[in-house]
Formats: sequence, structure tokens, C-alpha cells
Amino acid sequence: MLIALVVLVTIGAFFIGITTAWLAKGYVEDYIENAAYAKSVTHPEMLDEDGQIVHDDLIYLRDMIVEDDDEDDD
Repeated sequence: MLIALVVLVTIGAFFIGITTAWLAKGYVEDYIENAAYAKSVTHPEMLDEDGQIVHDDLIYLRDMIVEDDDEDDD
């Protein structure tokens, strides 16, 4: 009885390991594909005249829209 239990637990662990590895493989492949794509796509304004990435400090503007909730309180 104990041997049968050990065999079933071992087989179950084997199948759980295969399933987990198979699912993780898909996520890792998608991550690597997206990382390679993101690395290859750069904005042209981030490049200098020679096509090298600019490593200067960047200045950015944030457009802040302030809505006036107070209507005329007549």
C-alpha cells in the first residue's frame, strides 16, 4: 500500500512538473519576443546624427488639464 502511494505521488509530481514547465515556457518565450521587439524599436528623437542613442538628461513636458468644477454660483 505504501509503495503504491509513493508511486502515485511520484507520477503526480512528474505530471505537475511537466505541465508547469510547459506553461512557463510559453510565458518566457513571449517575454523574450516582446523584449527583443522593444529593444529594436526606438524613437527617432532619441538618436543623434550618427544614429547612436543619446544619453543626455531628458526634458519632458506633461500636459496637465485642470477642469474647473465650479460653475457660476449665481
